[in-house]
Amino acid sequence: MPRSTAPHAWRGFTLIELLVVIAIIAILIGLLLPAVQKVREAAARSKCQNNLKQMALALHNANDTNNRLPPMAGTYGGAYYAPLLFHLLPGIEQGNVYNMATISGYIIPMWQTPGPTAGSFLRQTAIPTYKCPSDPTLGVNPATDWLPGDASYAGNFQVFGNRANPTSSAPADWDGRANLTATLTDGTSNTVVFAEKLAVCAGSKGAGNGASDVGGTWWMRGVYNASTFSGSAPGTNDSFPGDRLSAVFGGGKGSDGTLWYTGVAAMFQVQPQNPTSTASQCDRGNASGFHSGVLCVGLADGSVRGVRTSIDPSVWWGALTPSGGEVPAGDW
Repeated sequence: MPRSTAPHAWRGFTLIELLVVIAIIAILIGLLLPAVQKVREAAARSKCQNNLKQMALALHNANDTNNRLPPMAGTYGGAYYAPLLFHLLPGIEQGNVYNMATISGYIIPMWQTPGPTAGSFLRQTAIPTYKCPSDPTLGVNPATDWLPGDASYAGNFQVFGNRANPTSSAPADWDGRANLTATLTDGTSNTVVFAEKLAVCAGSKGAGNGASDVGGTWWMRGVYNASTFSGSAPGTNDSFPGDRLSAVFGGGKGSDGTLWYTGVAAMFQVQPQNPTSTASQCDRGNASGFHSGVLCVGLADGSVRGVRTSIDPSVWWGALTPSGGEVPAGDW
């Protein structure tokens, strides 16, 4: 008769085998993680550049409609005493937010202008186009009464302000009355109009930062502190035409003494360590971003690009000045 065989009992993994499997899995995860992070960063950078693209196109629409560019802060196109990023709202499909600042038929945004929900202020409105997904400082500014109205982009004072008086805090000097064709003689493809600027930049690096309070970027910073406009001179709590939290780089002086740097000192920063710490080297006087090795910018011709950190500071400054006679070359 055939010999019967009993089934073998299943033998489990030994401890050494389990450790080997776990080690292999850990190695695979370690190899895969950088690739995943690169894909995520590429997606975030693409989104960031798309935001800048929308802002640049809105700028063209504003210029075509009003035959001039909006000011860094001031009266323009039907809106009174407003900052640059407020003037761009209709061009980025935020006309409803723009119209919320209407008072007696006039559009005058102020600190205490009511927001879209009960108990909120217009300055606390989140504008998705003004937020870069790579900005780790969004939503963490100590000035919490403005959240979530923070932003990751700023305007170039050399284009939108009076570049002849870049250290004046007078409201008149925050309006350069520029035009895309008449003013930008260096060429629209050679002139930066917008760049990344971290929502929080708390360090005190450099001289001339003005007030010691935390700096950063808020899209509606640069308005009067009131619920109704009286026409009086700016008070101590007003941010008009600008202060340490205004969306500015490349020049200008805030009402609180904050200076945004000019010349080679205006060189941007990328990935400053601990930007929300007062011990950080992040400087509110410059443009700043958090992509790896590049700063995303929007150019006056409507294009966007990533400017490498290796760029010569003088070349960067040449790209900020609209009519300085410089033609960016080399590492531009």
